[in-house]
Amino acid sequence: MLALAALAGCSERSAQTADPRVADASRPLVFLTQPTDPPSSYTNASGEIVGTDVDLARRIAVKMGRELVVEGADFVDILPRLKAGTADYAISSITITEARSRDVDFSVPYKMDGACFLYRKGRPKPRLSRSASLRVGAKLDTVHDLYLSIHGCDPLRFDSLEDGARALERDEIDALFYDSVPLKELAARSGGRFVVSPLETREGYGVAVDKRRPDVLAAANAVISEGGAK
Repeated sequence: MLALAALAGCSERSAQTADPRVADASRPLVFLTQPTDPPSSYTNASGEIVGTDVDLARRIAVKMGRELVVEGADFVDILPRLKAGTADYAISSITITEARSRDVDFSVPYKMDGACFLYRKGRPKPRLSRSASLRVGAKLDTVHDLYLSIHGCDPLRFDSLEDGARALERDEIDALFYDSVPLKELAARSGGRFVVSPLETREGYGVAVDKRRPDVLAAANAVISEGGAK
């Protein structure tokens, strides 16, 4: 009887911890991204969140045969929301790290890229090894913030890349340190005022997934392996 009671207790706990989102195919997938980094993720003139990150998210939803709800979020809120179970997955140039993997699961990398500096043309080229002597901007709670801190730099931290770009425009910082793709986009739109440095780091970006959603993780890996990360 004790054994049966123990089994019943285990079954009850399993039922309580089972995530209903996995079994209920009628539930839409909730996807998070910070829509401030064109061309990866941004809000268009119609107010719709679009970009290459959103395209990849939609391919994953199609793979699973699920509807998709796209939600914008501050970068600092993305992983906590996945951990809390209020969203299913996120794509927002999230670097795969061991520390982050304790809270969320990561797909295989869908993109290999790195970080560089955006700075004013005609000024000395910033280097990570010499960043301690510069006024450098970084996005809050990112690996770029960590890289700068490791090199003795106390960066000016921004909630979004747009805020950092405006500070650089106003000459409040000497450079902005971030992923190369959106910084190249900013340089291209600057009319020649800004340029980017060579890559200072090399890292993989993954789809971050709620640990209770192995089905989403499997679909993300399948889409990426099929060449869906474009």
